[in-house]
Amino acid sequence: MYNYKKIVSVLVVLSVLLLSAVSLGCTTPVKQYTIATGGVAGTYYPIGSGIAQAANNASTGYNMAIEATGASVVNCRLLSNQSVDFATIQNDVAYAAVRGERDFEASGSLTMIKGVACLYPETIQIITLNSSGIKSVSDLKGKRVVMGDRGSGSWFNALEILNAYNLTENDVQPSSVKLAQAAEMMKNDQVDAAFWTGGAPTAAISELATTNDIYIVPISGPERDALMAASPFYASQTLPAGTYRSVDHDTETVTIMAMLVAHQDIPEDDVYNLLKAMYDSSNPISSYPHAVAKQITRENALKGMSIELHPGAKKYFDEQNILP
Repeated sequence: MYNYKKIVSVLVVLSVLLLSAVSLGCTTPVKQYTIATGGVAGTYYPIGSGIAQAANNASTGYNMAIEATGASVVNCRLLSNQSVDFATIQNDVAYAAVRGERDFEASGSLTMIKGVACLYPETIQIITLNSSGIKSVSDLKGKRVVMGDRGSGSWFNALEILNAYNLTENDVQPSSVKLAQAAEMMKNDQVDAAFWTGGAPTAAISELATTNDIYIVPISGPERDALMAASPFYASQTLPAGTYRSVDHDTETVTIMAMLVAHQDIPEDDVYNLLKAMYDSSNPISSYPHAVAKQITRENALKGMSIELHPGAKKYFDEQNILP
């Protein structure tokens, strides 16, 4: 005959264990990832927000947040020490980082940075006011010039463009501030011009143009040809008239590619699921309300890819039959 009390005791214990398991299951924290972006007045920040929203609205198995930073170079360092998990950076900066070149000579090769997808072209824009009299890169000599946030891709590009015109940092009065501050300084006659690398139109430049007649300094001619020959990441671009108020003519310049990267330790499935959320979900990143978002497509994702793909990205693009 069964011992009734013993049976009840066993059932109670099993019930407690079951409830505990359910409770633990309910309180297991959801995995959290962070994307390092750029300054809030630039393009990386809102596009990073769009990527995070795509991930959070899909069944990726994790939550994603964004972090405002000093952009490309800073993001590479944050990613290398795993302060963040993903980052938006320029493809030329990514190339330098994994090879330990330029600003990464001291740190050595950051080979833990892996490519996820190229996003959109980033236009190198040199902004000034019509009243400044600056009409060419050569006219920047001796002028007060914001070269971008030090350690950003804009700073890298500014140095390379000055060099293409036989100028150096020492030939201008350089300063390092974020774009929004640069625009305010320009309004107050505290700087003469500013370099910016980002998707066009850029919000802070558009805002400056609403109250001031601006001029975009062209990058063209044999100097541009030499720049593109020396660095294959640059491509020629024409900024259409009307991109900004008061700029009523096409402007010749150059562009590089923005890209999304990840630390090599991020699981393959998590990167794969992020790409599915970005491109294949009911709310893809291309539908995000920003001027450059419509350029972020699966078909363009490997155009300009300058570093080794993360295994999760390779799996996704192999399935889609998309090759570099």
